[in-house]
Amino acid sequence: MKYKSLELVRPQVYELEGLEVGVTSGCNFRCDYCCAYERNDGNSIDAKEIIRVLDQLPSLKRVRLSGGEVTLKYDDCLEVVSYCTSRGILTQLNSNGSLLSQKRIDRLVNAGLTTIHISFNFVTAEGFSNYYHLPQSVYHKIRENITIFAHSGVNTVLETLLFKETEHHLNEINDHVYEMGVRTHEIQNSIIMNHSGWNAIAAQESLKKAVNDLIAHKKEDMVLYFTCMDRFMEELGFQEQENVYFAHCIEGKTQLHLHGNGDILISELCHPVIIGNIYDGTSLANIYKEMPTALQQFLDQEPCPARDALFPK
Repeated sequence: MKYKSLELVRPQVYELEGLEVGVTSGCNFRCDYCCAYERNDGNSIDAKEIIRVLDQLPSLKRVRLSGGEVTLKYDDCLEVVSYCTSRGILTQLNSNGSLLSQKRIDRLVNAGLTTIHISFNFVTAEGFSNYYHLPQSVYHKIRENITIFAHSGVNTVLETLLFKETEHHLNEINDHVYEMGVRTHEIQNSIIMNHSGWNAIAAQESLKKAVNDLIAHKKEDMVLYFTCMDRFMEELGFQEQENVYFAHCIEGKTQLHLHGNGDILISELCHPVIIGNIYDGTSLANIYKEMPTALQQFLDQEPCPARDALFPK
């Protein structure tokens, strides 16, 4: 199964196929481009409760476990991955990679984890340390864990945020991704997020140059995914080609986000609108049959923060 298999098909029918679960809002990083920077509210959800929710969703195809830093709740992640494997549901962990180890990775592999998704924005320990205000040793640990995963058989994906710190270095970053044995590199377009104050996005021409240069630079067996660019790819002259994908946005259409306090969000990053709460009577199983007003409005309007930032009306 390809990475982002759900996003490679444009949604035709609204049905919950993907659920992202915010296992914990806690994080050992303080990334200013992440919503967890503002939303570290102490909420979390344990494996038993997650599994109770998943039991009610027979059409589910993928579960993404995220945070905060998801591996702060490592044992819960392991239990959920094992459960999903038993049902044939794809699983993905979104992590900064700093709290993993050979032993922890082996246990996730044995539990049947489908995909590990780790942020990777810097090619030197010094650059990493200066930006994140963390010891350089953390950077080396992350690279070590990435390399272990890359040789584990689990689909290993490194994600780079396209913003002022990376837009002129994507080719170099991609080379480091390749050197660690990873063959799937995702470029996430930065988007303005009012709830975190983040507004350091790439301008049109910078984004266009960075993307096209990377496509021309990549090695033949490297697969690139560009996220939050599908709605304006034609305007900027982007084209899908072999091993280059501009994934469709499925947020709110076939994928929703479950926060640790039971809130159901359209999207954790792009559109963090609460449309219900599993503890207040909202049924995830019936959410597209008994559609909340906020979800219906979203589907009618199809807002896109990335497109609106680049092409203001």
